[in-house]
Amino acid sequence: MASFSASGPISAPVEGSIDFRYYGGLLWKSAALLVTAAALGFAMGLLVAFAQTPEYRASVMVQIDPPTPTFMSVQEAMAGSFWQNTDFYNTQFKVLRSGALGDKTLARLKLKDAPPFQGDAGAGGQFMSHVAVEPVPESRLVLIHVTHRYPQEAALWANTLADVYIEDVISTRVEAARKAYEWLQERLGATQKSMRDAQDRLFKSYQTQDLFVPEGSTSAVSSSISKLTSDLIDAQARRINLEAALKQIEQLKAAGKELDAVPQFAADPTIIGLNSQIAQGNNDLARLRQQYKEGHPEILKLVLQVEQAKKTKEKQGAQIVAGLRAEYEQLQKRETELRGAIDREKGQAASQSRRAAELDALKKEAESAKGLYDVLLQKLNETDIAASIRNNNVTVVERATAPTTPIRPDKKKIAAIGAFLGLVLGVGLVLARDYLDNTIKDPDEIERFLHLDLIAAVPEYDEESVHFVTEAYQNLRTALIFGRKEEIGQVVLVTGTVPQEGKTTTLVNIGKLLASSGEKTVLLDFDLRRGQLHHRLGLTREPGITNFFVNHEDMDALVRPTRVTNLFALTTGPLPPNPPAILTRNSMADFLERLRGHFSWILVDSPPLASVTDALLLARYADLSVFVVQHNKADKKLIKRYVTALRKATDTVLGVVLNAVDVRTKGYYYYYYPHDLEASQAPTAKGREKPKEARPKPAAEDIAVGKG
Repeated sequence: MASFSASGPISAPVEGSIDFRYYGGLLWKSAALLVTAAALGFAMGLLVAFAQTPEYRASVMVQIDPPTPTFMSVQEAMAGSFWQNTDFYNTQFKVLRSGALGDKTLARLKLKDAPPFQGDAGAGGQFMSHVAVEPVPESRLVLIHVTHRYPQEAALWANTLADVYIEDVISTRVEAARKAYEWLQERLGATQKSMRDAQDRLFKSYQTQDLFVPEGSTSAVSSSISKLTSDLIDAQARRINLEAALKQIEQLKAAGKELDAVPQFAADPTIIGLNSQIAQGNNDLARLRQQYKEGHPEILKLVLQVEQAKKTKEKQGAQIVAGLRAEYEQLQKRETELRGAIDREKGQAASQSRRAAELDALKKEAESAKGLYDVLLQKLNETDIAASIRNNNVTVVERATAPTTPIRPDKKKIAAIGAFLGLVLGVGLVLARDYLDNTIKDPDEIERFLHLDLIAAVPEYDEESVHFVTEAYQNLRTALIFGRKEEIGQVVLVTGTVPQEGKTTTLVNIGKLLASSGEKTVLLDFDLRRGQLHHRLGLTREPGITNFFVNHEDMDALVRPTRVTNLFALTTGPLPPNPPAILTRNSMADFLERLRGHFSWILVDSPPLASVTDALLLARYADLSVFVVQHNKADKKLIKRYVTALRKATDTVLGVVLNAVDVRTKGYYYYYYPHDLEASQAPTAKGREKPKEARPKPAAEDIAVGKG
């Protein structure tokens, strides 16, 4: 059935999902708080911004080109080809922020003995705390920013820092070129003498060495060693194979097995023929033993043939093993002879290689000395050329001027951040308040949290809301009529979570509405411990339900009429010793069946679920169940726990009645008679409110006031 909430029907969300619509509505309802929080944050941001000391930033733009190499050719110098190296620029950015450059700038500005740098060992680093370096993308330009409280000082510091940096770059390059030129001249003379000595030693070595190996060829000793090594490897491989075969033979003999698995045996033609003969003999023996007894001449003859074949096989196997052992010993001797020959050849080769290596070393030494001399002579000429056409690679493109507006504080940004933080804090307060307030506060929560339909929202009773209360119970009656399963008497269970939520009041009012519509209705008070139905109807507690179950009195005498036509009641009666025992009797079903035959509606009042389990026992007999929840009272988790328990006990839960709702709250007020409300609050032509339209007041017996 559709829910009767101020926002209209909504579907229950999936368990565990985030209901963005709910939280959006929650923030919208708290718009005033959020606006206030944002305004306070904005004001605090402005206060912080105006409390800060303004700072100005001056910027000087310099162009840094890759440096001309200290060593360069004439072609490179004339063409102006520069190295493109990212490491160079990263190095320059570090130099621009170094404390050493800061000390030089302070000395140029004559500020070393002035506050705040006076007596500070790290004055250069303190000066650089005012400096920022910003490369211009896709260019060789760099912006050097200096921040200061005074704009003129900021511009002066920036220009001075750029000038000091340029002078430092020039002096560094000039000094490096001078040292390189001096070092090259010194090394050139020593290298020339070393080259001549190496050439003399090489010439003498050619005259004394008795060694000739054509270039690109291999000596006879090397060829002999290669051949002997190859023969040794072949002999070792054959010996290893024979050794493996002999080990396998020993293992098979120790295990008492045949030697047929050894490759040399498996490949021997004689062994193969004997195996075939033995196999054939065994087959013939098996055939003859099926025909004759064991001592038959044919069998004895065949056994003798098989034994002879086996002995012949053993002799052949012994010959094969002896041959393998002989070949194994011969290969061992062959390996020893080959190793000796290889060692002798290696000794001769080592002597020959040593003489060749000495000659080659002298040759390379002479070539290296000559190559080094040529390189040094070339670099000496290049250094002299580079020094003659040297130019500066760092220039000032745009000098700094005194700024007119401060860079800090950014009042707009600080105020915006303050407003944003205030808004975030406001949102946090709203969500925290919603999280900590764990009661049912609006109809949407019935469906969003309990996953049940809201069938009525009953306002708090007063003179102004009497029509709203009547309309809410009319909605409940309509829901019961549409939810009934048969035309015979319907048992409706009315229960709740905790005491004083309005279960009995709801029961009495819906009973009166059903009775006034011509349907015969009886009210049953099964709150056997603390029944309140008799107080609401002006009756006595006794006699009642316990008289029927304990004393077996006649039901017709126990059911009493009320002042409302077609409305009857059956109160609790005397307090029984064990109320749950009454609800579990077999006569309980017969009791309700008798009432079904006399009444269209049987409305059952039960104790709250959080107190006792009586309502769960009664739910087994109910055709419809109504769960009463008082607005902003019980814990949501507690309500959900007992709603779940009730739904496990029965599948007849029709929905929830939200009781004692404050209709003046936004979202409820306009749900009940919105047009009458607007008319009652509309001002007259003179600026006064119109008098409220007189409405017919319901009879006193139509509305039962109370929370029981």
